[in-house]
Amino acid sequence: MVLRTPEWGIKPISDKHKMLGGLDYFILWSSLGVGLLVFSAGSFLSAASFVDAVLAIVIGSAGGSILLALAGKIGSDNGIPSLITMRPSFGIRGSYLPAVLNVIQLIGWTTFEIMIMARAAELLAGSIIPYYGWAVIFGALVAILGILGPLNVARQWLGKFAVWIAFGTSAIIIVSLLSSANVPELVASPGQGMSFFSALDLVIAMPVSWMPLVADYNRFAKKSRSALWGTLIGFTLTNILFYFGGLLIGASDVISIVMAIQAIFFGFLMLLLIVDEADNAFADVYSAAMSTQDIFSHISQKHLIIGFTALSTLLAMVVSIEQYETFLFLIGAIFVPLFGVVLTDYYIVKKRKYVEQMLYAKQNKLGIGVPAIIAWALGALLNFVLSPLSPIYMPQLPAIGATIPSLAAASLIYLAIMRMRPKEQAITAKS
Repeated sequence: MVLRTPEWGIKPISDKHKMLGGLDYFILWSSLGVGLLVFSAGSFLSAASFVDAVLAIVIGSAGGSILLALAGKIGSDNGIPSLITMRPSFGIRGSYLPAVLNVIQLIGWTTFEIMIMARAAELLAGSIIPYYGWAVIFGALVAILGILGPLNVARQWLGKFAVWIAFGTSAIIIVSLLSSANVPELVASPGQGMSFFSALDLVIAMPVSWMPLVADYNRFAKKSRSALWGTLIGFTLTNILFYFGGLLIGASDVISIVMAIQAIFFGFLMLLLIVDEADNAFADVYSAAMSTQDIFSHISQKHLIIGFTALSTLLAMVVSIEQYETFLFLIGAIFVPLFGVVLTDYYIVKKRKYVEQMLYAKQNKLGIGVPAIIAWALGALLNFVLSPLSPIYMPQLPAIGATIPSLAAASLIYLAIMRMRPKEQAITAKS
């Protein structure tokens, strides 16, 4: 039955298959906002003052989720997956580089998710099943969910089962943390020097990391507006909840987080939350297959899903989870300016009017949108220079973060180039 599930390729979804409503998208994106990795990301915010951390969590979650929802709306407006939404600005061949980078990051995320589920399950269950056995079990579950596809996962796995587990266990975790943590001491903490804008970059990185995936799922929306609001509200709420939970725990190591939560209440509930991590891994591996089909559309989606899951399961057995904070900063450096270009092209330059020729035919001989590539490259460079990863980063200077400047720079550079092009073409035509 699983292998007979229809494959949804890169062509626009027909109206009869647009079956998901606002509640479906609230459930989907609130569930995808749940995760032990989000707890881990939230724990890094303990380096900022409590006030700065909380403000960054609220503002970053809302701002990042607005960008996420707007990116998803391009998909629901046109019934197309995420990498195809990049083609009108980047060109068909120009979209290949974002596709490759997206596949790399998604294999990384899938590896992290399988690793976390396996480690936590081994910790909670004892020596009944070894770590490698758990990795194979969760890898198989992820592959099955990927093959079932977005409609079945949203309606059956999440809507009827997983999301309610996530909501229930999340509420218990946060309430327990609030009652056990030394809240007055935490509130008075001055932090360890992390600025508000650096904290904001870390928070925005999580919804931004989903932007290259969002249209893969939001293209099945009955109505674009309901999908937008469901995505925005669902992801904002759970991102705030889990970043705040990570701030309360203060431990960045995921296994330490599991042990801290297990010490608060029964491990059985924690195990249920781990199972909910499977939907995050499903989304990663499914979209890795979709991104690959942007380049190699003839390859079977099911074969790609099985292959990427097997690779991620193998990597989960041989690599260790380190430099997670660096990984988050790199995601922001790559994808924030990229979607600054994509959103500007759709909502301002093209005025929300994409036609099939823009999506599936080369706009020039190279098939590359040179203005988009230039704007993206300059925006990514600015993001890197302003981030703590830069060799010339100077924390003593007034902090402005990297996310907002790089997003604005990529958007404005692309807009300026596109506004100049008609004049150049008119001059060329006259001569």
